[in-house]
Amino acid sequence: MGSIEKIAMLIVGVGLVTTLILPDRQTVGVLNAAGSVFNGALATDNVDQTYQELAARGVEFVSRPQKQAWGSFAMFKDPDGNQFLLSSSR
Repeated sequence: MGSIEKIAMLIVGVGLVTTLILPDRQTVGVLNAAGSVFNGALATDNVDQTYQELAARGVEFVSRPQKQAWGSFAMFKDPDGNQFLLSSSR
C-alpha cells in the first residue's frame, strides 16, 4: 500500500474538528477530480447551531438541517463544489 497524508482541520469558534486523509494514487487509483474521495461526515454536537454559525460566515449549504431516526445532518459545499455532510447523533 502507498503512503497516506493526514491534515487536521479545526474551525475556530464552532467546535468542529475533522481529519482529512489524502491517499496517494497507488492506494486509491488515479484521482483527477477535486473531492473524488470523501466518505464520511463531519461530526458536531448540534447540527442546527453549527449550521446557523457556518451559514452566517458565508458557507454555502446544499440542504438545511434534517432530522432522522439516527440523528441530524446538513450538507454543505466548499468553494470548489465538493460536498460534505455535517452530522450529529442527536
